[in-house]
Amino acid sequence: MSKGRLGANLVSNVAFFALNIVVSLWLVSYLVRQLGVAAYGMVPLAVTVAGYFNVITAGLNAAVGRHLTVSLSTGDQARASSIFNSSLWAGVLVALLMCVLGVPLLTQIAHWIDVPAGWERDAGWLFFLTVGGLAVTTLGTPFQSVVYSHNRFDLQNLGNILGLVCRVAVVVVLFRLSAPQLWHVGASVLVAAVATITVVILAARRLAPSLKPQLSAFSWPVVKEVSGTGGWVFISQIGTLLLINIDLLVANKVVGAAAAGKYALVLQWSLLLRNFAMVVSGVFGPTILTLHAQHRVQEMIDYARSSVRYLGLVMAIPIGIVCGFSEDILRVWLGPEFAPLSYVMMIATGHLALNLAYLPLHNISLATNHVRWPGILQVVAGVVNLVLAIALAKVWGLYGIAVAGGLVLLLRNLVFTPLYAAHILNRPWWTFAREVLPILSMAGLMFAISFGVSWRVGPASWLMLAGCACAVGALGAVVLWTVFLQAEHRAMAIDKLRRKLKRS
Repeated sequence: MSKGRLGANLVSNVAFFALNIVVSLWLVSYLVRQLGVAAYGMVPLAVTVAGYFNVITAGLNAAVGRHLTVSLSTGDQARASSIFNSSLWAGVLVALLMCVLGVPLLTQIAHWIDVPAGWERDAGWLFFLTVGGLAVTTLGTPFQSVVYSHNRFDLQNLGNILGLVCRVAVVVVLFRLSAPQLWHVGASVLVAAVATITVVILAARRLAPSLKPQLSAFSWPVVKEVSGTGGWVFISQIGTLLLINIDLLVANKVVGAAAAGKYALVLQWSLLLRNFAMVVSGVFGPTILTLHAQHRVQEMIDYARSSVRYLGLVMAIPIGIVCGFSEDILRVWLGPEFAPLSYVMMIATGHLALNLAYLPLHNISLATNHVRWPGILQVVAGVVNLVLAIALAKVWGLYGIAVAGGLVLLLRNLVFTPLYAAHILNRPWWTFAREVLPILSMAGLMFAISFGVSWRVGPASWLMLAGCACAVGALGAVVLWTVFLQAEHRAMAIDKLRRKLKRS
């Protein structure tokens, strides 16, 4: 649970991110070719709807991670066992509930969303199997918390990589055995979840062999205590759904299934960047929780500030590149007919440079158990986003949905998140807010360079596009190292590199 795991975790995160990009982009293009844009739009929409079921477990996941980390860091094995088993058996009940609630999706999905003609029954199976995959993931919650508490994201990523491989393999095999169907994609999601959780369970048994499934260790008082934290996280997750997981549903209901399919393609890039940032910010979580549990508050603040700064600066490089090369990416990836969506892609992706940077600060609210006001504000922001997205979609179509989401997220993360973190720690309001300027400068520089290269070169193949993006990314890395990285952090990085070279 030490900060010494940070390097290994980041390397594994980068490796998984790189593989995830290659697999996801290939798989999306493959599904569009095999199913068509409108039918493909059902796939990310199914993931979105399954995310609504995740509200049931999100509070439990966050709360178990927090309490289990604190118990293990203080050496309280008895309490750790009670938390582990209480969450395990509660997770079994929740998974069963998910499956029951997922049955209406199997039979009634066409009554709730715009489904392309002829795909109604197939879409029902897609949604049901996707929820089933989430139910499997729910069963692994306590085991994931063990891996989280030991700061072993490298093992978690091993499971994620296996899940990716299984998902692609199942889709390709089923598509070749018979005519491509949407339920084939749902089956791949379920198999991938089983593969991922299997690795996580094995890792948890290795990291904490004393934590074993025991029904006798289940405790309702522990569930209630954990739910005290998880309840407000649950409320926050409802707001999160309305804030970042409502776009596709609004597009489907207001603009139509075909347009929603196109919007889902555009969102694929912002989703990849968002997922990577969430994984990286999760690496900082155990350390922030441990430092707070050990009452090393100032050290926690310094660590959180550095996390925000460098997460934002690092993410500014790929975000600026994706926005600058957006038209080329769509043309090479999907075909010239999709190039006009480049401006929607810029709007949907550009704001992430600032919004993703402040993800590590959410761990401060969780560590200090100040989760009520973030939960309330998240719901308010989510409702505002829903209303604004519907209103602007009727006027500007997909552009309106993208503008609404970006605007509300910026107000939430640039105003409330850093100010509230400073408030609960009794620090000046600018403690975390001053990281905005360097991050914004880095993102603007990367976008300007990428857009200029795109205009001058106009890469027309994956090889040319990759070469241009790598060149701009390398330049961004040099700028990050020489201009934005603080001297003491450069010295620390060089010292760690020298020590590793001596060991080898």
